This record gives sequence, structure tokens and C-alpha cells, in this order.
Amino acid sequence: MLEEKINEVFDELSETDHSIWAYVLKNKNAVRTMTINDVANACSVSRTTIMRFSQKLGFSGFSEFKYALKQETDSVSSIFSQSEDIILENHTFTINNLKQKDFSAICELISTAGRIFIYGSGDIQKLVCNYIKMLFLHSGVLVYNFDAIYINEEFYNLITEDDVVILITLSGDSESIEKIAKKLKNRNVKTIAITKLKNSPMTKLSTENIYIYNSKVPLTADPNNLFESTSILFFVAEFLLLKYNQWQQNAFI
Repeated sequence: MLEEKINEVFDELSETDHSIWAYVLKNKNAVRTMTINDVANACSVSRTTIMRFSQKLGFSGFSEFKYALKQETDSVSSIFSQSEDIILENHTFTINNLKQKDFSAICELISTAGRIFIYGSGDIQKLVCNYIKMLFLHSGVLVYNFDAIYINEEFYNLITEDDVVILITLSGDSESIEKIAKKLKNRNVKTIAITKLKNSPMTKLSTENIYIYNSKVPLTADPNNLFESTSILFFVAEFLLLKYNQWQQNAFI
């Protein structure tokens, strides 16, 4: 990458060279289509200065430098495009799966529950828990968030078979969620898991499952810098409320 080449010869670059590089960094997409004269004028230097700058980086001239810049920006653009496609596909798959799913059993669990508790394994999941709590409150359903409760053996002894617990885990591999799910299952407490579609312990421990499609995608050209979209969890929360309200109306017709 060009930044690596800059770092290799950093001490050899003049103040003018650093100024040229700063301009290139800020205007990568524009520079890849500019002539050497255009760049020289934009940086208020001569053609020769731009040529020497390119050669200091190991290129034969500006044309080779510009070709390397084009390859690099094309690669990054391709990564971004692929990441966008993957996120959109995951959202589409999740939405289609939710539309085809029969929510009757889940809605009945919520409707007949003595109490409803909810717990999320991460920061975003906890936000979704609060969102679900708020959404269902508008429909007259009280949901207790685990965040407000100190979970110990006393809690597990107080919870009954009439209660329902909603567990949210993005990965499906959360140890804290799995531990809770096991203890609840041992006490015959019914659970609803909102989790990634994969072969994980959660799918077997839960009474009912709501699956999402999700995967980590590159956020930059660095393959180790990965991003996992969480917005679909908020959509699932809203969809669950809509399905519950619809089920309630049909149940009393």
C-alpha cells in the first residue's frame, strides 16, 4: 500500500513531499484521474517536484504512482461494495425468514406468561432489550429487564415455570447467555431466543427461536478490521411486537 511506502521513506521526504502526500490522501479519487500538471498546480509545485516525489516512493514516475493509487482505491471500493451487499443480503434473508415464520407459539408464550424477563449479552443487545421493554409497554405488556436485577441463585429460585425469558445474543455463542439458558431449562422455565442462525447450544436450549442472518464484513482494507451490523435486531424487536399485536387481535375475534 502507498502508506507503507511513505512510512519506509518518511525521513527522506521533504516538507514539500509531505504536503503533496497530504493532498493525495485527501483527494485520492480525484488524483487518480488528474494529470501531473493538475497535481502540480493543485499543490503549487512544479512537474519535476511531483516526479521526484513519485520516484522517492519507488515508482518510475507519476504515471506508475497514479496506477498504484488507482489499484488501491479500486480495491478499497470493491471491499466496501461487497460489505454493503453482504449486509443488505443478510437483512433481506432475515426479513424473508421472519415473514415465513409462524409466530403463534411465541405469541402464546408471551400472552400466557406470568412474568416476562429479558436479557442481552452485549451493549447493543442491552439496548434492544430496553427497546423491546418500551415497545411492549405500549401494548400493555410488562417486560422486566435483567439489567435491573442482581442475578444469583435466589433469582433462579424465585422464577417459576409460568414465567418466560427472552434471551438476545448476536453470536449465539455467548457463555453468559448459555449459562442462563441452561439454568432456566433445568427449572422448566420457557425461553425465547433471538440469535444468529447457526448450530449453537442456544438453539437447543431455548423453547422457541427467532433467527437472524448476520456475518462480519471488512470495514476497511485491513482484513482484521471487521464490522458486524446489529441494526437488524431492532427490526426484529418491532416485527415481534407487530406479530404479537396481530395475534392478540385474531385470538379475540
